[in-house]
Parts: sequence; C-alpha cells; structure tokens
Amino acid sequence: MNRPGCFIACKLLLVKLMNSRGFTFIEMLLASAIFALIGLASVAVLDSVTRSDTASQQAMARLQRLQQAMMMLDRDLWQITPRHIRVSGEAPNKTTLAGGQNWLESDDDGLSFSHAGWTNPGMILPRSEVQLVGYRLKENKLERMFYLYPDAVTGTEPQVQVLLEDIDSLKVRFLDAEGVWQESWNNAILPKALKIQLSQQSTGELERVFAMPEGLSK
Repeated sequence: MNRPGCFIACKLLLVKLMNSRGFTFIEMLLASAIFALIGLASVAVLDSVTRSDTASQQAMARLQRLQQAMMMLDRDLWQITPRHIRVSGEAPNKTTLAGGQNWLESDDDGLSFSHAGWTNPGMILPRSEVQLVGYRLKENKLERMFYLYPDAVTGTEPQVQVLLEDIDSLKVRFLDAEGVWQESWNNAILPKALKIQLSQQSTGELERVFAMPEGLSK
C-alpha cells in the first residue's frame, strides 16, 4: 500500500466532504476512521524501524567490545616475556605462563603471564615497562587484572578491567609439544598455542586460537 498516497487521498476526501452540502455523517465518520488508521499504521512502522535500529546498534556495540577484548589478549600474548617474578623478595618464579581451572580465583579457567611493551618513556610514570597480567571469569564478567610492578608485594591488590559481561564460561587450553591440548599449564616453556573458548549469552560460542612466539615455546 502506498501510505503517503492514501494519506493525501483521505485528506482530500475529508476536505471535499466538509466543503460539500450533501455529505452525510456516515461519510464523514468513515473518512475520519480511515485517516486515523493510516496514522496508526505510520506510527507502528516508525516504531518498528526504531526498534530494529536500536537492536542493530546494540549488536554492533557487543561485537566491538568482543573484538577489543580479543585484540587486547592477542597484544599481551604477542609481547609475552620469560621474566621471572618475585613476590616479597622470595626466590623468583621461573614460570613464564600459567593457567587452568580456578586460576586467579576464577569462576572457571584463568590465565597469567608477564609481557613487555608497556611503554614508559624516561620511567616518568610510577610503574614498570613489564606488566604482570591475568585473565579470569568473575561473576559472569571477563576480567583483565594487572599490577603496576611485576614483582608484587604480598597483599598488593591488582587493578581490574572488565572486558566483557554476560559471560557464561571461559575455557583455556594449552597446546603442548606433542600437539595435545592440555587443560592446565605451569611451565617456563610456552605452549605452542593457546585456545580461548568463551560462551556469551548474547553472542553464543566463541573460540580463538593464539600462536605463541616460537623463540619462547621451544
């Protein structure tokens, strides 16, 4: 139906009836009813378009946040460094990467490692250029944790970034030298690859595989 055309036709009919001497009350009522129905239909169409546009914008925003989270993890992993971590002056931990079930008090799987590239020109900022980071699932939120200094003092609380919400599960798998996916890792040698599996209420299942730097995985 050509709604603009019908709208104009009904308006002309209404004007004609009002200007004529022989119009009846029924004709006037009929024209008014048609005019009102077309107006309601137009409002319904506009509401539907608005709802669709809002849903589309929300979906795009969720996808953008998901891409940003994966890009951040990819960047951190690509700059992973085999730095030994000390806690309160204790002997250094020679583990380069560690993770598994309930790691970092995660509600599911977790992951932690150190990476370089946290630029601090002239050491102006009160932090290191090596960052100790961790990823975990907490209360249906994918969190990125980090410390200002990799050698943390006992009792120091990490800073927490919420990357994603409405996450049902987080699975981390580690590809060993024999090509077998392991459920946990705590080794000075990196796995060949890292697999992240996310389940989100709004977007469904997501799986991403990250290749590890070759020089550190031998």
